[in-house]
Amino acid sequence: MLIGERIRALRVEHGWSLAQLSQLVHYSKSYLSRVENGTRAPSLELARLCDQVMGTDGELARLAMAGPQTWEHREPAAPAAGNRRRPVPAQLPAAGEMWGRHRELAGVEAILAQQHGPAVIAVDGMGGVGKTTFAISLARRLSPHYPDGALFADLQAHGPAGAPVMPGDVATGLLRTLGTAPEDLAVGPAEQTALLRSALAERRVVVILDDAASAAQVAPLLPGAGSSLVLVTSRRRLMGLSVRHGALRLSLEPLATDEAVLLLRRAIGHRTLPTVRSGSVEAASSTGSGSADSALTAIARHCAYLPLALKITAERLAEQGLAFAASLAEELGRASSRLDVLAIPGEAETAVRSAFAWSYRMLPAEQARAFRLLALHPGVVAGVGAVAALLGESTAVASRMLAELHATHLVTEVAPGRYRMHDLLREYALERAEAEESAAALGTSTERVLAWYLHTAEAAADQLLGQGRHRVPIGPPPKGCEPLRFASTAEALQWCESERVNLLACSRAAGAAGGAMAWQLPYALWGFFFLRYHHHDQLNTGLIARRAATDDGGPLAEACAEVVLASARAGLREHAAADGHYRRAVDRFAAAGDHMGEASVLLGYVMSCLRQGRAAEAAGHVDRALELFTAAGNTWGTALALSGLGEACLAQGRPDAALEPLARANELHCAHGSLWLQASTWTLTGTAYRDLGEHARAEECYRQALALHGRTGMRAGTAQALHQLGVCLSNQGKTQQARRAWLRAWAFYEALGDPRGQDVRTCLAGLAPCRVAGGGSRRLSNPPGGQTTRLHGFRSRQD
Repeated sequence: MLIGERIRALRVEHGWSLAQLSQLVHYSKSYLSRVENGTRAPSLELARLCDQVMGTDGELARLAMAGPQTWEHREPAAPAAGNRRRPVPAQLPAAGEMWGRHRELAGVEAILAQQHGPAVIAVDGMGGVGKTTFAISLARRLSPHYPDGALFADLQAHGPAGAPVMPGDVATGLLRTLGTAPEDLAVGPAEQTALLRSALAERRVVVILDDAASAAQVAPLLPGAGSSLVLVTSRRRLMGLSVRHGALRLSLEPLATDEAVLLLRRAIGHRTLPTVRSGSVEAASSTGSGSADSALTAIARHCAYLPLALKITAERLAEQGLAFAASLAEELGRASSRLDVLAIPGEAETAVRSAFAWSYRMLPAEQARAFRLLALHPGVVAGVGAVAALLGESTAVASRMLAELHATHLVTEVAPGRYRMHDLLREYALERAEAEESAAALGTSTERVLAWYLHTAEAAADQLLGQGRHRVPIGPPPKGCEPLRFASTAEALQWCESERVNLLACSRAAGAAGGAMAWQLPYALWGFFFLRYHHHDQLNTGLIARRAATDDGGPLAEACAEVVLASARAGLREHAAADGHYRRAVDRFAAAGDHMGEASVLLGYVMSCLRQGRAAEAAGHVDRALELFTAAGNTWGTALALSGLGEACLAQGRPDAALEPLARANELHCAHGSLWLQASTWTLTGTAYRDLGEHARAEECYRQALALHGRTGMRAGTAQALHQLGVCLSNQGKTQQARRAWLRAWAFYEALGDPRGQDVRTCLAGLAPCRVAGGGSRRLSNPPGGQTTRLHGFRSRQD
């Protein structure tokens, strides 16, 4: 019995109609009818499917393999007399040569080499990133493995028609290409897509479904059997294809720098004919390869490494010659809108702006607004909270908007909950914001996000410096602004570090906008910058604050700006300049009648005096600060002043006098819950006991400090405690323990760029031969007996 007859017999035995069998195996009725009548050889895949649904234990598959023809090895039938053989489909459009993407191509080929059955690869990315070029290049490379042809269909998600093509219409076009009889096409959309799956199951073809709008548009067109390959391109992340249909997803990003420069150079070479103007040849020959590479690198950067922008620029260079690369780079750098330059004159559709516009037009209104306003963020990477402030919405709404923009490749999620926008997309979004939003709306959105950063920075400062710290009135956050709050010092530090670049950008934006936030934000940040050794950042924000304070004209603003500058100069060890800022800050706080501010800055001045060996002067400033804090009833400030008094006593060689104020300070710090201030006070207390010769008690204090610093993540405080613990252990003859403590302290100091690392090296060299920075080993003379390195001010408490 022939296999077709056996299939009919089994179908009748099960009581199924031809239509029911078609639904079960996903092959068209017309194809099944021809198989049963013996006019069409069944594929091995059909035989296996029929075995599965009919429960025949492989009988039909064995018949198919035993027959003279299976679909993989069939010979094409000879054309009848007078008929012309239909050509193998070769529909891949011209897309030019692709440069780069070697890693992506190799990865796809490696996966396909192990793929059994039909394969689906969804290539997604932002407009202009080269998805279609990649898919066509991949199809060409793989064409020898797909002898039945290459098909291409434009699904027109972003086409001029304004609506994506329906799956049934796409199926009809592909079926015609595959030679389906016209009478079989006169069916409904569902039957058309089913017929396409049947046709693909019989062939080994590669199909490109370009510019898909959604997974739902593509899913009906995917083969369920056979060995064909389908490449889908889309500006959306088609996760549904991966989840429901096992598709491999590949997201294309802008090119790497070296690939972008290579694209420019090769594109110029391929587009420039040998018969160029002699002037161009002479000009090119006078351009050194080094300067040309530098110019091409600058062009690639201005194009933000986007393939479409790079190819447009390459056309201009091919027209003008490589000698014009430097001038083109300069033009792109100074252009008020790079999008105006990145276009082909007379071809509006061949422009970066047009590519972005198609994506933008597809957005619902609320997502389009989120896209526009996101361009107003002062930094590069924005968190959900900051975006919520920009939009004036809740974080839940902001998260949803960002997820949708991420799905359409209009933003990139660089870390959980943190997003950035491609440089050129940001420029386009800002154009749309200025065109579609009122000046008042733009101003309100910018004010909200700056206020969000200010109030969140204030909350972080409360954790870093303590609730009793000096603060300036900033008013409540505006409506639609929900600042963060922090549960610990470590959490506050983590946020500050992750937002550091944005905090600098916000300071600059506030300075450009004018107003009080331009000096309030730097003042809220001074503690973080100082404790984490970001002294140059602190200096830059201090200069912004001083310019804003001068414009604002108030003594309080001027005093706050001077504090930021004083702290920055002190951290940079420019002590004379720092003292000048401290004195001016004291004077301006006094003029403003802000005695808390005056007392706080006096303590900073105390530390500057101690660093310069002016212990007596420091003690006088401590007394004045203690008087002001006590009069104000500020126990946080009182505790800090007592710590300063203890340090001044240590600097004067009076460790016994230091113990009482340090003990009182620690009690108050414990009451306020400030872990790092407690830790710093424990370090000072340990030094006092060590200088008194009570090494066991000193060691206990240092270890207490280390435990507390470990909970806060303060690296400089940890280094200082380890440093002094090493001295204590060395004095007790515990050489190996001292070495371990100093090695750890050295590592921290080196990481921070702190010169006290040299003191630790000297201590290590005094213990035994050790390897020094320049290599080799040497023994230095022992440090002075009982050497101590004093803890000078906030330096002992900074990180």
